[in-house]
Amino acid sequence: MDETAAAIETEVAMLLRLAGRPTRPSSELDGTLDRSAYLILRLLLVEHSESVNAIADRLRLDASTVTRQVIALEAAGHVTRRRCTDDGRSTIVEPTPAGLAALAATRAARSVVYDDVLADWTPADRQTLAALLARLNSSLDDRARRVSARSGRQSAHLSNA
Repeated sequence: MDETAAAIETEVAMLLRLAGRPTRPSSELDGTLDRSAYLILRLLLVEHSESVNAIADRLRLDASTVTRQVIALEAAGHVTRRRCTDDGRSTIVEPTPAGLAALAATRAARSVVYDDVLADWTPADRQTLAALLARLNSSLDDRARRVSARSGRQSAHLSNA
């Protein structure tokens, strides 16, 4: 690993640790959605409704993991589930008004944190950071797809042997 890649790996590890916990003793994020609920509801905000399998594919998670998360979201009143009318096997997930309100509250709370953290950054630096993070996420997603495709081909090859 070259020095730049090592520095990026370290900074991303620190980012994940620091961003995943409150930065103040009295947590401004109390009562907000956890990361898995946030990501599912954020996806549903854009897509309006999705199958569990589509959510799993988009978030690079196992469908059983998403199913458990969706059941928890449903119990909290944040989503509804229904059978797909096309095939009756797929489960379609839709956000409820309460789920969208919880998402909005979480986004607002997180915005306060990041506005505070980035207060002394120029607008150009903020835009650059957003663009580079989007690019990094896209590259990580592309790599996950390639690895998954390779793994699937290897599994198929082994089962045919």
